[in-house]
Amino acid sequence: MKKKPEPEPKPKTAGRPTGGGALSKRLIAEAALAHIDEFGLGAFSMREIASQLGVYPATVHWHVSTREALLAEVAAAVMAQVTPPAGTLAWQAWITELFHRCRAAVRSHPNVAQLLGAQLVSNGSLPTELVEGVLAALAEAGFEGQPLLEAYNCVIAAMLGFLTMEFSPLPADNTQAWAEELRERVHTIRPLDHPVLARNLPLLANKAFIVRWDNGTTVPLDSSFERHIRITIDGLEAFARRVKGA
Repeated sequence: MKKKPEPEPKPKTAGRPTGGGALSKRLIAEAALAHIDEFGLGAFSMREIASQLGVYPATVHWHVSTREALLAEVAAAVMAQVTPPAGTLAWQAWITELFHRCRAAVRSHPNVAQLLGAQLVSNGSLPTELVEGVLAALAEAGFEGQPLLEAYNCVIAAMLGFLTMEFSPLPADNTQAWAEELRERVHTIRPLDHPVLARNLPLLANKAFIVRWDNGTTVPLDSSFERHIRITIDGLEAFARRVKGA
């Protein structure tokens, strides 16, 4: 019996790479966040995430086109539950709740703090719900036009700026030696050279920005954060009164 000829293989066309059939953008973002949690933002790469997922980099790129796009997805995942519900709180309480929710999210993923506060790629996720919520709260406070823009920038900078500093990453190399050296430098400040700093050093050491060797993961700045919120709200209220009286 004559054997039938084998059918010619169909030519390959561009499309989804083979492998990783169950992969999705959400799963890739979750893997990237877990990797950043463990190794830090500096160790992040598309190749590392592909290796972790057991697929080729091209498969990851098929779902998320660039490194920046994936970082934007990570930022969106961290910030997903940050925005309080609209219309449930007075504007001061709404902004206070926003700050608390954002800090809680960053404390769960402290290595992402630098991404949210110091890299524009995080804007790629465009958290429209957050932007809308802050603008609505400030509109309720009486801001419009240019003052609304200025108050909005103040709120975002106050919220993310504090967290970027509180959860600043420790040096990747010789962390213990670096901490010990800085601790020694702080505790040998000369009263004759810096009298106010030396007098307040017991209060400030390792609990104030610049003169600390631990970040917020191990030494959280809880009381300072609460006061930071109150000062921000007080400043916005004073600004609103000035705008209305102008």
